[in-house]
Amino acid sequence: MCPRCGMPRYAREGQKTAECFYCGLQIKISSAKIRILARTEDSRTAREIVEKLKARRLSYKRLP
Repeated sequence: MCPRCGMPRYAREGQKTAECFYCGLQIKISSAKIRILARTEDSRTAREIVEKLKARRLSYKRLP
C-alpha cells in the first residue's frame, strides 16, 4: 500500500523500491513495514488482484 495515497501496489519478492502506479511516489520496500495481501507466481495474476483492490479502494473514497 502506498503511504501517500493508500493504493495497493504489487512488488516482486526481494524488490527494494517501487513506484506507486496511482500517485507516482517512490516507495522503499522494507520487509518490516509491508503488508502482504496476496501471493502469486505470475505478474498477470498480481496485476488482476491489484486492479480489484484499487477498484474497491476508489469506491470507498467516493462514499459521502
